[in-house]
Amino acid sequence: MTHRRGSVMVKERQHDYLYDPVYTLSGIRDHERAMRKSVTQLGRLEKLFNFNNLFSEISLYKPFIWQLNPKDPVPDHVNRQFNAQDVCNDLLKRMIRGNESFGDPRDVIRRERAKFFNHYRAHSGKFPDNDMVQVDMAIETLGHGRLITTEPIGMHGPTFVSRAIQTVYRDSEAQTDPYTPPYVVNVGETPEVLTLATLGYGRGLPAGLHDVEMIERARERRKIENSLEPYSEIAYDPKRVERRRKILQDLELREWHFREQEVEALQEVRMKVLVQLLRKREEHEQEAASRRLDRMWEERCAAKEAQCKKIQHQFVTAIRKLMRKRLAERHVLREKGRDVICDYSDPSSRAFAPLTRLGVFPDRASEANVVKSFYLNTYEGLLELEQSLPASCLKTNIKIEPIQMYTKEGYLRGEFRNQQELAKLQQYLDGALNPKIRARRKPRFLEKIERAPPRPATPSITPPKDESVLERELAAIILQQLIRGRAIQTQMYEAKEKHKELIEELRSTHALLEDEIAEKRRQKRLILSTQNQHAELLHRDNEMDNILGQFECGSLADMLDFLSKELDRLIEERRIHALVLLAERHRRMREAEESGNRQREERRRREQDEVFKQLVKVHQDTVDGYLASVAGVAIDTTADTIAQREVDELARQVDIIACDMEVNRDAKRSELIAADLVHNFLIPEVNRRSYQAALEKCQRPLLLAAHREIWGPAHSAAEIEPLPKNEESFRLDVSTMTSDHADVTLSKPSFTEHTGPTEVVDAHNTIDGD
Repeated sequence: MTHRRGSVMVKERQHDYLYDPVYTLSGIRDHERAMRKSVTQLGRLEKLFNFNNLFSEISLYKPFIWQLNPKDPVPDHVNRQFNAQDVCNDLLKRMIRGNESFGDPRDVIRRERAKFFNHYRAHSGKFPDNDMVQVDMAIETLGHGRLITTEPIGMHGPTFVSRAIQTVYRDSEAQTDPYTPPYVVNVGETPEVLTLATLGYGRGLPAGLHDVEMIERARERRKIENSLEPYSEIAYDPKRVERRRKILQDLELREWHFREQEVEALQEVRMKVLVQLLRKREEHEQEAASRRLDRMWEERCAAKEAQCKKIQHQFVTAIRKLMRKRLAERHVLREKGRDVICDYSDPSSRAFAPLTRLGVFPDRASEANVVKSFYLNTYEGLLELEQSLPASCLKTNIKIEPIQMYTKEGYLRGEFRNQQELAKLQQYLDGALNPKIRARRKPRFLEKIERAPPRPATPSITPPKDESVLERELAAIILQQLIRGRAIQTQMYEAKEKHKELIEELRSTHALLEDEIAEKRRQKRLILSTQNQHAELLHRDNEMDNILGQFECGSLADMLDFLSKELDRLIEERRIHALVLLAERHRRMREAEESGNRQREERRRREQDEVFKQLVKVHQDTVDGYLASVAGVAIDTTADTIAQREVDELARQVDIIACDMEVNRDAKRSELIAADLVHNFLIPEVNRRSYQAALEKCQRPLLLAAHREIWGPAHSAAEIEPLPKNEESFRLDVSTMTSDHADVTLSKPSFTEHTGPTEVVDAHNTIDGD
């Protein structure tokens, strides 16, 4: 059924299962489910405030709790039992289930074990399973059209039913403290077992060797204390009181001695544990340091390998680019033909070393280029040349820096450390094998005992013969005796003053007269009586203190109870404060972790963006480089083609102009052309060669000295052939058509020495051609 509550449609009301006559349920299970649902409605929840924690924000100490309203909205006269309309099927099922002939027993151990975990209460309104008479009566009642009454029919089963169940737990696992039954102690009896009441499971029980020794010591002490006389009997006997006090003091000292031994043993065990923990911590730290160093080493090695790979890649890329450019240049040169400038700039070209198979003989007339000098071919010339040169040219001064065996800090260098150790070892071996050196070597463990210098001889004095001298000596001796005796007397007086108290004590005890002894005894009796009176007064004071203490116990107990409660409250407050601080710390740590994770994520994102940018940049640079190289090759090829075309066109134009000028040339124009050629080419060339000749003339002495220093020993050992002393030099005069005339003089020896044979021939050919 559906009902409207305001503007909300609901399927049913809260208590329709009790009040609605047409509300139908399929069985008792649905009835119980509806009843539980009506009892546990959210509307029945209410807050139960705790005024002690009313303003608390800690989850452990809540200011209020939720609970169901204990007031039942259903009146007591309303029947809550299930009102069945057709329970024949249920009754038949119960009859069949109750009859053992049908089988299907309850499997408590295996399949239906979950149904018997807890004790349950049997319904008082249920029908008995095995009572067939009651079942028939119920069926007849239903047949007459009446409902089943709520009154009990016949005999009912037990209110509580228990089922057997097997668990995986043992009694020893569930055992905590052993059970201690209550006991009553009779008046005047003190069982020894009650002395172990302070012990508990895990705190001395079950007893071990140490606990047994402690119990035996306590038993022995009780025996000794029981054997002592009561204090009330010996209170007036100081000797017995002193003896009792001494025995108790010995017992206390012995207990303290045992306790010290236990503390020392505990300290030793704790020290061993601390040493082990420190050793483990050091091992862990060393392992962590070694792992960190290994990780850093691996990272550095990986970075090094990556850098090497990067450099190798760059190297290969650069080499490929250079090879590509070189091949492109060779291709261009091959297309252009011979390059005269390259041929003359390369000494290995055919311009400098032509091939003999082509009909060119570069060594022709090489004997004309042999240098003949008086200073080099004769002994007198060499002497004269040697005298003309300074001493610095003949003698070399080589300075060798001393070897630095020690650094600036004073440490021995590594390359000399082994040499020094080997030298010490060799010196030790030489001393060990050589008996002379071994005999001279000083002993290691013997010490030389120095003799005391001899005392000088006692001088002897001749006795004087004069009587006045003898009298003075006797007077001096007597004076010395007096002084010595006075010194001994002074020492005795000082010792007497120092031990004056001991002397007085001996006089008072051992050297007394009969009267003095009697006086001492009277003083002793007076002192003893005074002590007894003082003891009585102390005893009375103690009794008064005991009586007052009994009255003060109540107030002290209340005060201590109040203080203990205040201390507990303070401890609890501090614990709560510590929990608050710990929660705040955890919150800050979580915030720090979150911020750290966020920063790491941002840094990782930036690194990935940077890597992507670098990759894109590398691709773009590669593409740009490839396009630039392709464009450069295309531009160079196009420029070479255009330049060659323009050069050909310019050459044709120049050829046409030259032909026209050759046709129209006369004598005057020819002279002008010749003068222009001489002025622009011949004169600069002559000036250049004259400058080179002057420069070679200045450098010639240095060159000769170097040759003599290098080849002097070889030439001195060889035989010297006689050569003509003087040589003629030729002069080449060239006149120009300009206003200024230049005379150029070339020295043949210097020119041929500086230049090779091939250069001399080329120069002659050039001059002849001009």
